[in-house]
Amino acid sequence: MLLWLTVAFAVLATLGTALYATLKGLELFRAFKGLLGATRDELGRIERSSGEIELHLQAAAASGATLGTSLNRLRASRARLTVLTSAVDDVRASVGRITAVVPRK
Repeated sequence: MLLWLTVAFAVLATLGTALYATLKGLELFRAFKGLLGATRDELGRIERSSGEIELHLQAAAASGATLGTSLNRLRASRARLTVLTSAVDDVRASVGRITAVVPRK
């Protein structure tokens, strides 16, 4: 009789251990599956963000080219302004000398 109790205990312990291992394995599988889903979602978010960054960099490069062109135009305009201002100053000086000689009423 004691032999059969020992065998029954061994069988039940083996079945219990197998059941416990199976449940823990399923829990691990579900956790891993959830981790994969979360990782996939985050990688998708990172990919979208990278695409947006690339678009922003392309827009910045285009703006930089436009800025370079505008700066060149500004330099040319400032040079022209300097020449014209100098000419106006020369004319004012000439007119000032003439009006200094002309008598006033």
